Amino acid sequence: MMTDSITKNEIYLSAGYIRRKGLGQDGVALIGSAKPAAYLKATSEYLGENMAHFSSATDVQGKFSHFWYVLDAADYDENDLQNAVIMSERAGSAFLCIILLKNIKESKTIQKYAEMELITTMNDQLGALKKTLSGYKNVKAIFFDRIFGGDFDCFGLAQIAQEAQENNRVTVTQAMANRWTSALYIGDAVTAVYTVSKLGKPGNAYNASSFYLNEYQLRSEIYMMLARHGVTLNVTGETAEPVYAALSNGKLRSLGYENVCGFSDALRYSMLKNLERFSIQTDRIHDGYSGKLNTLRVIEKDMLREIDRICRAHDIKYFICYGTMLGAVRHGGFIPWDDDVDVAMLRSEFEKFRQIAPKELSYRFSYESHTNKNGYHYFFDRISAKDTYFASKYSDDYEMHKGISVDIFVVDNVPANPKAAYKFWKGLMRRRMLMNVRWKDTARRDKAYLLSKLLLPILRLKSMDGYSRSYEKAVRKYERRNTGRVMPASSDHKYRGTFPIEIFSEVIPYRFDDVDTFIPVGYKDFLKAWYTENYMDMLPLSEQNPFHDYYRLDLGSNITEDKNTHFDYMGELK
Repeated sequence: MMTDSITKNEIYLSAGYIRRKGLGQDGVALIGSAKPAAYLKATSEYLGENMAHFSSATDVQGKFSHFWYVLDAADYDENDLQNAVIMSERAGSAFLCIILLKNIKESKTIQKYAEMELITTMNDQLGALKKTLSGYKNVKAIFFDRIFGGDFDCFGLAQIAQEAQENNRVTVTQAMANRWTSALYIGDAVTAVYTVSKLGKPGNAYNASSFYLNEYQLRSEIYMMLARHGVTLNVTGETAEPVYAALSNGKLRSLGYENVCGFSDALRYSMLKNLERFSIQTDRIHDGYSGKLNTLRVIEKDMLREIDRICRAHDIKYFICYGTMLGAVRHGGFIPWDDDVDVAMLRSEFEKFRQIAPKELSYRFSYESHTNKNGYHYFFDRISAKDTYFASKYSDDYEMHKGISVDIFVVDNVPANPKAAYKFWKGLMRRRMLMNVRWKDTARRDKAYLLSKLLLPILRLKSMDGYSRSYEKAVRKYERRNTGRVMPASSDHKYRGTFPIEIFSEVIPYRFDDVDTFIPVGYKDFLKAWYTENYMDMLPLSEQNPFHDYYRLDLGSNITEDKNTHFDYMGELK
């Protein structure tokens, strides 16, 4: 099975859904060579499950709690299917028949095929199949609608993409508006199997379909993806009488089933492999910032240059870190969907920077720190662009200056003993939780709601400045001890262990886009620990989203400094 980034995305989406819903299943014998079987197998491997794949029932060896048999309703071996059903019944195993339907009967009336008992007649071509499956107590069935995504193309997306690229247009006919159909996204197909296998009732059949639409809607959605690239919509022809050919998935949804993503995203993921000229994934991310992401990055790079200037002038060692470091190494600059810049320093270097930077910063920027007594109480300092406003879902809850910024993290000494280091980190996390409750001045909305509500009156007895000083004292507990181990204790990321100080003790020049900057000499070890050994691999498409869920982004005068202002194709004034 191919494992390109598009296919990996489908597998990732399915696996994430299965984990969230608790649908994972071990001990499955997967039988059949139809393409959906490859996706089921790949998803199980991603989940770390025990699933064995056989091309036919005669190949099955071993004991299994589930038998999943994948077949094409128009072309299958009836004897092999019956042998598999009998084999599962003798073993006391659950049996799920996964049936691919190529042609759903069209109707001139609004009629989606209703769900049915397994033995109930659906249409003549399935008579032999139903006869083979009937009479067994352990059998369930699931019908697959037309499939798109990954290696499947029920909509003819490749042809539509070719037309868009060759002729700069997407053509629709008015008749398409009355041709109604349903279709199944491959990510939903996999999760539907897991759902029916886990929650479905024996003796029942379920229909798996993701979306109900007409071809006019489909092509119009593709046009809207590509319109900004100069692609036009060409409408031709006459209207026609309505035609319906669809499966109803109501019975499947009664089991709690949901789509892994919306239609727009499913279509984008499916179109990507067919569109060589267009970067629609990048467009999707730009849309999230109202077309302002590029300018936001320009401002962040200006601040990074200012940090670099000050550090070089005063011999202060710093380095880019986290996603900024990963972006420099893997992409030569920003990760395509990233929206911020992070730098870090060892504690000794940071203390020098904190003393010098506020005095030497350009008039365009401000230094944010609890030491300035300006209402800022994050666990790290930052440089902000004065004439900007950036409020994320998280920061919007706090009273402070909210501007486009570069975060400055500190790498602190920590205990050499791993258990002691983890205990130290957990203590810092508890302090942060209390500080967040006090700063926000309201109870948390999660499982700590009652506790935080009880503590809040007590927490209000101390000022936020006092909490910030207390936290910094705690994080610097091992500052004067040569433990040999460090970690970015001021970060709010998950615990990933400690590092030998040698990783960060020296820095080396490294280019970040068009900015000269530095990374730690042991950057490879850090990236492996923080992002796994596969840090050079691209994330699945569905995870390629900006980290911040922003509420408001104002670029201030930064969009008008150029006298020759213009609107770019994203609609952003630059």
